[in-house]
Amino acid sequence: MQNSRLQHFYWKRILTLTAILILAMVVGCAKSGSKTAEQASAIESPRISLPQPMVISQDSSCGRCGMYPASYPRWQSQIIFKDGSMTPFDGCKCMFNFMLSMEQYDKDHSSGDVAVVWVRDFETGKWINGEDANFVVGSKMMGPMGKELIPFADQAAALKFHQEQGGKMMTYAEINLDVLKSLMGDMKKQGHGSHMKM
Repeated sequence: MQNSRLQHFYWKRILTLTAILILAMVVGCAKSGSKTAEQASAIESPRISLPQPMVISQDSSCGRCGMYPASYPRWQSQIIFKDGSMTPFDGCKCMFNFMLSMEQYDKDHSSGDVAVVWVRDFETGKWINGEDANFVVGSKMMGPMGKELIPFADQAAALKFHQEQGGKMMTYAEINLDVLKSLMGDMKKQGHGSHMKM
């Protein structure tokens, strides 16, 4: 009888210790493998903090054509360089021309010095990262310098505009000097009433 109690006591103790050991292992694994929400999101999508858009002053001239982008807020774009400097533009056409031939316009920077390109969403007027924009290229809508590359944050909005105004839908990566050349030479069509100042 005493032997049976002793066996029962040992079995109970072994089971208790085994349960504690398993629980400790589970908790230990969970702690070493778990991450805070911030750590998890940082690992899953490393987002470098980009310089924010800067105010384009009244006396700032376009980095390519010399016009004053402050007069055309809806069409503005800007390049911010890694050294913290900014070059403004009165439209995306000027900005892309500048960027794709930077050696002609900027002796202090190269394309590798670009931190971020900001463009204004044509629908809302908000600044958006140019690399994420959906562009409608060469539509009937004239910008400050004639035919333009018109950026949209929302692809559906870009498609709707494209259906109404024509042109081609393009991504940032698809825009090259040949695309820009196709937009040149149409300034006489612009007229005073056919482009939008704001």
